[in-house]
Amino acid sequence: MKNTKIIGITGTTGSGKSTLTKYLAQKNIPVIDADVLAREVVGKGNICLQCIVAVFGKDILNNDDTLNRKALARKAFSSKENTQKLNNIIHPFIIMATLQKADVLRKIHSLILIDAPLLFECYMDILCDNTIAVICDKEIRKQRIMKRDNLTENEALARMNVQHDDSFYHNHADFIIDGGKTLEEVTIYADSIMEKLTER
Repeated sequence: MKNTKIIGITGTTGSGKSTLTKYLAQKNIPVIDADVLAREVVGKGNICLQCIVAVFGKDILNNDDTLNRKALARKAFSSKENTQKLNNIIHPFIIMATLQKADVLRKIHSLILIDAPLLFECYMDILCDNTIAVICDKEIRKQRIMKRDNLTENEALARMNVQHDDSFYHNHADFIIDGGKTLEEVTIYADSIMEKLTER
């Protein structure tokens, strides 16, 4: 379909980004989920996983040679340097998979969402016509992450500390949504943004 609009949605872990994306998906807008693609590209035997093992070691694998995500997370989130190493490996594979899915979807849809936590960091924003960032109070995010992923406070903080602060998203995104507000407030504001974007 000609003139398909692609909107990128991003935000820090625990901000409420996934909740927003799920809400918009209920409006029959197709979503390309970068997290899903990230899990696919590190599947057993894939070249991406082999590259990760070469950098972080074989002890990030389970006995059946599948990825042990917690073991990788402990190493990758231990420092910003290690996080960047992981990103440098996995991003090209995710971008390629995103392009392939977008090419299929744009033939039949006039609007596509890309849900990517690292939208700007891996330059996926260049695929987008507009971008939306979801941000949230750090304490709320910490509690959400601990509950969602069954993490200790230190583990949750380790994940948060390797991410950008809110100013990064204010400087890069076209629109900002406060994911700490009520679901009703978030969805009302999201609807107003989507209305503006689809009118353009």
